[in-house]
Amino acid sequence: MQPPPLEIPIEQRVSAIPHEALVQDRPTIASMPAARRGLGWWLLPIVDFVCSALALLGVTLIARVDVFPALPVAPALLVLAYGALGVYGARPDRNAISSEGGVGWPVMRLLVGALFAWSASLLAPIDGAEQLALFGAFVILDFGVRAGVAPFLRDLNPVERWVLVGDEDVADRLRAYAPLRQYASVVASVAPLEPDDSAGRTRALELVESHDADRVVISTAHADDAGLLNLVRAFKAVGVPVSMLPRPLDLLEAPAARPTRIGGVPLIEVESLAARDSQPYKGPDRRSRTRRAKVSVVVPAMNEEGNIAQVLGELPGELHEVILVDGNSRDNTIEVARRTYPSIRVTTQGGKGKGDALRTGFAAATGNLIVMLDADGSANPAEIPRFVEALEAGADFAKGSRFLPGGGSDDITLLRRFGNSCLSGTANVLHGTHFTDLCYGYNAFWVRCLPFISLDVPGFEVETLINLRIAGAGMKIAEVPSYEKERISGASNLNAFRDGLRVLGTIIGEARRRRSIHSEHPVAGAAATRQTSAAAPAAKR
Repeated sequence: MQPPPLEIPIEQRVSAIPHEALVQDRPTIASMPAARRGLGWWLLPIVDFVCSALALLGVTLIARVDVFPALPVAPALLVLAYGALGVYGARPDRNAISSEGGVGWPVMRLLVGALFAWSASLLAPIDGAEQLALFGAFVILDFGVRAGVAPFLRDLNPVERWVLVGDEDVADRLRAYAPLRQYASVVASVAPLEPDDSAGRTRALELVESHDADRVVISTAHADDAGLLNLVRAFKAVGVPVSMLPRPLDLLEAPAARPTRIGGVPLIEVESLAARDSQPYKGPDRRSRTRRAKVSVVVPAMNEEGNIAQVLGELPGELHEVILVDGNSRDNTIEVARRTYPSIRVTTQGGKGKGDALRTGFAAATGNLIVMLDADGSANPAEIPRFVEALEAGADFAKGSRFLPGGGSDDITLLRRFGNSCLSGTANVLHGTHFTDLCYGYNAFWVRCLPFISLDVPGFEVETLINLRIAGAGMKIAEVPSYEKERISGASNLNAFRDGLRVLGTIIGEARRRRSIHSEHPVAGAAATRQTSAAAPAAKR
């Protein structure tokens, strides 16, 4: 028999929240991730670095000056500049300035070449004529080498594995379309998913993992609008890019879709559920007094036999469900968990890493509110009502913070505290947020946020990814104080330096994604402006 849902009068919930801090409250919706990158993508920075280094070496040899420290600093700055401009993105043609089909591409290359020559002149004693020669040598060499290696780089990129949701007839037609074969392969076709949210997410995760899918392509020929939305939400929630084969022409103008082509096949890229800065978030009434939270607690665990009993024993009683996601433990974690909490649901992750474990747990959740809880005993389960209170008071996402009044930590070292402050500050500058504790993984959110999270990373950077994608989706985020205890037993798998670099890469990558999405909806933004302008005279009349 399941215990009753966690219910606290909303007046008590609001008044009981100690020192809640609003991180973000912007009503806009953002984007979803793209497919994985191939080896060809990783070689592009090497090509640019080698070309710039050869040009610099040649000019300095002719000028008879010392090439150091201009080499390797100036070529490295050039590669960083290209990266910041989106040249090395998963799909460089998404960003207008980096599109090779227009004027922006060669102009950008020339400007970056000029920046490279100027930065080299600051580090090596070369005059104006030698700077001009360096600029010309780099441009000619880089354009030539890129043109020569482009076919080989394309061959190094993996063929995308597509799962088609639709008729087998459509799958056969795609398989028979020769130009598509060097870009993608239809590995399976499946019928539309069940309408139930939790069952749909579980089935979607099974399909993606069993077929190792890079992309889900939805045939819209026999699906209504509600069915399409359910399909998109289910697959987005488990971290896979979604595209649609176009049917109605009006979809091409929809702010939530963008027409594109892969191997000559027209697709509609589902990048957001609403255009940024043009349509506000219109989810369920956040302050509804009649809604009741059904709390699903997701606990990823691997070899936590010595900790799991105390963690589960401190859980509050009024929970909808507790889901243990086992990471293929070699000890008795599952047995101890079932003995301590008999009603616990146990599922085993198919891959590796915390990101994969959370994705498995999120797909299995049947409640309408999810709490992420570590199994090592560092997070206090008794604080769960505090997170629920913040969500019921109006937030979409409640984030624990060790640095708010009422929070703290017995476990964080001085080095980790400094790194967390630097990473939080970087994220706040690049994303316009106000996080005080970006890297803390004690979070809770409404299930309706899942399509915007779309987990696609395996490691400890997953918490940062969730935070930034919720922020990028324009959700209302509130931080609540939380006290971190020391791990009960065993050693942590966290490596401060390695995982810190991965978190930094996630922060920069998500910032570039947001800039790209912002630039991809000028039509929607212009349409909204025209509607506003047209409404003003009407109001005056």
